[in-house]
Amino acid sequence: MQTRALKTLLKISELHSFAAAAEQLNMTGPAVSMQMKALEFELDAKIFDRSARPPRLTPLGRAICEHAKKMLKSEQDLVTLCQPSQTLNGHFHIGFVATASARLLPGLLKCARDEMPNARFDIQTDLSQTLETKVTSGQLDAAIVTASYKPPKDIHYQHLRREKLIFALPAGHGEMELNDLNKSVPFLHFMPDSGIGKLIADYVQPLLNKAGRSIYLDSVEAIMECVKHDIGFTMLPAPDIHRHKDHRIKTLGLQHPGLRRDLVIAVRRDNPIFPALDSFSGLFREDEAH
Repeated sequence: MQTRALKTLLKISELHSFAAAAEQLNMTGPAVSMQMKALEFELDAKIFDRSARPPRLTPLGRAICEHAKKMLKSEQDLVTLCQPSQTLNGHFHIGFVATASARLLPGLLKCARDEMPNARFDIQTDLSQTLETKVTSGQLDAAIVTASYKPPKDIHYQHLRREKLIFALPAGHGEMELNDLNKSVPFLHFMPDSGIGKLIADYVQPLLNKAGRSIYLDSVEAIMECVKHDIGFTMLPAPDIHRHKDHRIKTLGLQHPGLRRDLVIAVRRDNPIFPALDSFSGLFREDEAH
């Protein structure tokens, strides 16, 4: 069925006249009449009562008009969906490094709902290295990861934000030197095989007591609860620490330019997200007061 005939039908319904519809559509009267007869034949339905002058819609004809409006709107939505733009349209698979998902994911989904209603996102969390492998293979369209020192081959990094790495100490140990503190309580190390874990290991190992203990955990929440209960101390991105901080925790930031992690969007240049990367990155609007 050609949608042109449906558009003509709706114009006749709007103007209540074949002649007026023909004039607005730049068609001849006979052409409009033939188009409507062909539509009636195709649908095997009596759309017009031609015993009236001018012909008027039958009850079935009015019902067909209502369905035609929906069909034409769907057609226009489809055309809009497929037009190139800075707005994402379609179904996307996005990865998140676990340490950032709790803070960034709600804002992403809320902004996408309001600003990119034709985009649907499926989310999965994993380690940065695993996510980048999935982006390279095409299993993911993009991933929010901790940047490595050099992007993997075929991966483009779009910078999202830079986060300081700071220490969280039990309040009762807040005045101790780190080396001495590590003699009393263990260092709570977040996943040393992860991107952020490797950064923390590089910064922290020279500062710790060689005889001190470390406990390895895979949950930011668990680590921060342990700090609150005087079980150990840790280093994490400042936003994660401030999200869990209360009176039982004292923070310590060192004046070192390398004490930070960069969160980036990892994406292939041939992925449909890449042309709209600026718009996509603009959806991440976490409050950066901390």
